Amino acid sequence: MHSRTWRLGAVFCVSVLCCSAALPGAAASVIPAPTATPTPLREIGSVSVSSRSIPLHGSGADVVLTGTDLRRSTSSDRFSETLIQLPGAARGANGVVHLNGDHGVINYVVDGVALPQALNREIGSEIDPNDISFLDAIEGAYPAQYGLKFGSVLNLSTRAGSGPAGFDGSIQYGSYGDIDQALGYHAPLPKGGGIDIAVRNQQTDRALDPPELNSPHNQGSDSNQFIHLTLPEKHSRTDVTDITLTHSLQTMQIPNDVANGQPATTDDTEIQDDTFLSVQFKHALRSGGQITYGPALKISHIQDGGDPRNDWAYGEALNVLAPPFGNGGSADDCANALVSQNFQPTTCAYSLNDKKTSLDYLFHGDIVEHYGKHEVRAGLGYDLTRVDKTYNIILQPNNFLAPIFFPNAPNVPVALIDSSPNLGNTYQSYLQDNWRISQKYEADYGLRYDYFSVRSSDFAQGFGAFSPRLKITRFFGPRTSVYGYIGRFFEPFSLENVDPLIGELLNLPLQPTLAQFDLKPERDTQIEFGGHVPAGKAEVGFRVWQKNANDLIDDTQVGVTALHQDINYAVGRLSGETLDYVLPVARSGRVYANVNHTVSLNAGCETQLLAPCFGQSSGFTPADHEQRWSITSGFLFNDTRGGWFSGDMEYGSGLSSAVCLPLTSDCKATPHTIFSAEKGIALSKNVALTARVQNLFNDRYYVTLLNAQGNHFAPPRTFDLGLKFGL
Repeated sequence: MHSRTWRLGAVFCVSVLCCSAALPGAAASVIPAPTATPTPLREIGSVSVSSRSIPLHGSGADVVLTGTDLRRSTSSDRFSETLIQLPGAARGANGVVHLNGDHGVINYVVDGVALPQALNREIGSEIDPNDISFLDAIEGAYPAQYGLKFGSVLNLSTRAGSGPAGFDGSIQYGSYGDIDQALGYHAPLPKGGGIDIAVRNQQTDRALDPPELNSPHNQGSDSNQFIHLTLPEKHSRTDVTDITLTHSLQTMQIPNDVANGQPATTDDTEIQDDTFLSVQFKHALRSGGQITYGPALKISHIQDGGDPRNDWAYGEALNVLAPPFGNGGSADDCANALVSQNFQPTTCAYSLNDKKTSLDYLFHGDIVEHYGKHEVRAGLGYDLTRVDKTYNIILQPNNFLAPIFFPNAPNVPVALIDSSPNLGNTYQSYLQDNWRISQKYEADYGLRYDYFSVRSSDFAQGFGAFSPRLKITRFFGPRTSVYGYIGRFFEPFSLENVDPLIGELLNLPLQPTLAQFDLKPERDTQIEFGGHVPAGKAEVGFRVWQKNANDLIDDTQVGVTALHQDINYAVGRLSGETLDYVLPVARSGRVYANVNHTVSLNAGCETQLLAPCFGQSSGFTPADHEQRWSITSGFLFNDTRGGWFSGDMEYGSGLSSAVCLPLTSDCKATPHTIFSAEKGIALSKNVALTARVQNLFNDRYYVTLLNAQGNHFAPPRTFDLGLKFGL
């Protein structure tokens, strides 16, 4: 039996003088498979937020949403659907959202703490919209305090109990057997402060976007628990301790392409289990400033379960038929391909089983102080991460590796196993100043430093960068301004990585030699111009930007498995233009509309670690997550009785296809126009019946077609009825 032992890990250092810890030994082997196996004050009932006015920091396309906006939206059941309404948003497979031409790299900041993103997955799916009291979406012109991910920054403030004790909740029933139940309780504490507790459980027969119109074998569930404690300090009226605890458990079946021969009983599944705990101490300064600091913990566990017999027989992840439904393949197909190539390496069907757990131990501190016309902020952050993983990728009998490693038994399955843990540390620090030079001019400028390193038994690398940023704003009145911005960004790659040997074996014969660990962090320069102008009672924001990226980070599938790993393109050219209209209406309602044009181009695939450059064309090609045009609009009208009427519209020109030719702009295959509406009928001041329809005109479209994510259909028209109380 052929085997090889190595260790794979990553270390992100707390400083340039970083401390290292020894990794325990972990084996990766090739064996025969024996069998197939900054937070605003919050109040319950009324959220204290600033009005929808010109933001002091950020871009011309930023969006502010209150808890009422979120809970009365037609997309209140899924956070990803809420994000689709943001300017520059594009749909990806199974709930992934791409903002501003980037590959799903969204920075979620929950109660002042950036949510760790060690595992490759749909980040943010563990966040329950019902637990959010305030959302501030920053689309660009990022000040120095923000780092790591730059598709967008989402500042989320969770619900916090205060005022008289009370309950709130909802129950909804809808299409595809959808059941959604939520219950919350808030109460003041005897010595001050308050507690907020919430639980939510959802079940559906359509959890993911399937590869065909129907949705067989697609059940899923999502269970969320939430606790927020606000504890005042004994000897201070202003100092508080905020404790936030969230837990999410999601289960989902992998939908099948029954129309092309896959059995509806295929048992591929996925489980996602996430826990996040944050303890933040807040000390008020006499000048009106504040010091915030404290630890946090994030535990994420993902488990994929395969079904080797059906995966091999029906090629679960193998496209051997003509597109767009190419999902056939069998053991005989694999054997015939081997014979035709004189048993040279060729791609056959795989079955994937994996378990991966990331542990993130965080600490962060921030201080804001006022000095005359200056508001100075400084902060630092540290994240110690450990990723324990076991990948078991089982190749079907007559696979291309069997004759190499088992010449006397070429018809046995082969398992590629990677059980090497990854260890990492990240360090972040920044200093920035908001200087109101005069009534007409304001300057935001700062410097950020990020450092991380990666280490294993085979390599040790470190990366660091300074990121200066400058924004100058010219005010022409209380509602009119323009700004110019230039900034440098530094984006680390994911800590979850398959060992190079696995990538080498899965990508034979295109990668005949062992690849080096050659991933690089992304370094960007962004130039931006924007502002705000009044339009009667409404406000119009605009933004024009260009990002030039070196070593642009994307991700791809490892072989034909369900694993996705980071890769680099040598350069990226991203740009966009956005026009955003917001009209406040009576009783805290709003009307909004935005138009966005985005270009996202890549050139020079340069990564050999996990996926070789499969025939990468010369010159720039559209990214598979690029959507050139998007238009979203909507409204929320609250009535005097406690009811509401809300609606959303979304147009997208569709993601680029992998079959796009270089510099081709007319290869979009998934344009769509979606209308949704919800009516809340007040039964009393705090109780309302709800009726909702999503995708009103039943636009059946592909979310993705012929790209690395596979083929995925969006949901059809769906209905649901419900009851909400504690409004």
